[in-house]
Amino acid sequence: MASKLAINGGQKTIEDDRAKYVWPRITQEAEDAVVNQLHKSISIYDRSGIFGEFEDAFASYHGKKLAILSNSGTSAIFSMFEAIGLMPGDEVIAPVYTFHATVSPLMYTGAVPVFADCDDQGSISFEEIKTKLTDKTKAVIVTHMWGIPVKDIALISDWCASKNIYLLEDCSHAHGARIHDRPVGAFGSAAAWSIQGPKTITGGEGGVFLTDDSKLFNRALLQGHYNKRPKNEIPSSDMEARYYLTGLGLKLRAHPLAVALAAQQFKHLEEFIAQRQTYAEAFTNAFERYPFLKTPQTISTGTQSSWYAYVLQYDEQRSFGVSRQEFADALTAEGLVEVDIPGSTGLINELPLFISPNEIMPRLYKNPLPLQGPFPNAEKFHSGIIKLPVWGFQDESSVVESYIEGIAKVSDYLMANHSLK
Repeated sequence: MASKLAINGGQKTIEDDRAKYVWPRITQEAEDAVVNQLHKSISIYDRSGIFGEFEDAFASYHGKKLAILSNSGTSAIFSMFEAIGLMPGDEVIAPVYTFHATVSPLMYTGAVPVFADCDDQGSISFEEIKTKLTDKTKAVIVTHMWGIPVKDIALISDWCASKNIYLLEDCSHAHGARIHDRPVGAFGSAAAWSIQGPKTITGGEGGVFLTDDSKLFNRALLQGHYNKRPKNEIPSSDMEARYYLTGLGLKLRAHPLAVALAAQQFKHLEEFIAQRQTYAEAFTNAFERYPFLKTPQTISTGTQSSWYAYVLQYDEQRSFGVSRQEFADALTAEGLVEVDIPGSTGLINELPLFISPNEIMPRLYKNPLPLQGPFPNAEKFHSGIIKLPVWGFQDESSVVESYIEGIAKVSDYLMANHSLK
């Protein structure tokens, strides 16, 4: 008989204080990297020191030529939209299921997001993208959600090239993820990463922009930098060089201490991914036997997720009438405090910024934008998500085992009793 659940007065699987996910781990190496930078410089105006070191390493890893650090992933995404010269009325095809910052910065340009539905992994659907094309389409932006590469990214890249439109990649969840033996971020005209708090490579706050296109680089550089860096890096023969002193009026520079931490983390990226892969495989092996839990699938041979998170799909049609929230509550009662039903990531088409920008940004939008939808695949995917962190260190195996034990305990009880009572 299945064990008595904690939600019904049984013993917890794990005590709350042991079940926390802590990222990044501040090792002595990480601390030394930040302290050493503190004694070198806490403000860098050009591409010297840790900025150049990190940008060179990050660009080389992704097979790209040009990199710009910024103060956030959102700023890096904003740089992509500025780089391609979006104008009011231009359209950008974008995922409807994502974190809002994949799309929200483009509203500062007056452009219009055109939302596309997702596939069964939560990534933007190539078939949907093709149906959204108009003569106003300037770009497509994709998000590699939860660290899983967009399965059709190579096809999307070729299609965008054939239509003479830009492909932009939001890789904020996907540091080190690969498909077709290429890292994400290597397929588009430009790509952006977040190095904010819980990201696999983190500096606490920060972002990275990559491209091979010098024109896109010039505009992105002017957007967030002025004086020394544009003066040094934009060739005097390029039109944009005239604006080196002022840039485009903003300063979006990264902080050297954040970059020092991110650079130290980046040295261990492959180790982190390998350990996370081991734990993700353990999750999948444990949970795939339950008919109401769909585990995330790798897309094909040669695909590697970075496992920013492990996303289960809970199927209420197969769970004997037990709702996703009831199931999650039972897991939390077992002490699995990191079990999460995401709130800030979801369908973004109904957010006020995307339907009533005229109220908050009347200088750019004279009228409301039409509410777009429906998006049945995204609605189904979002309604079933239960998210777990994926731990990154070998000495955390006991915590991972406890999460497996707790989820199995609740699932076995549900299978045996067709109820959680």
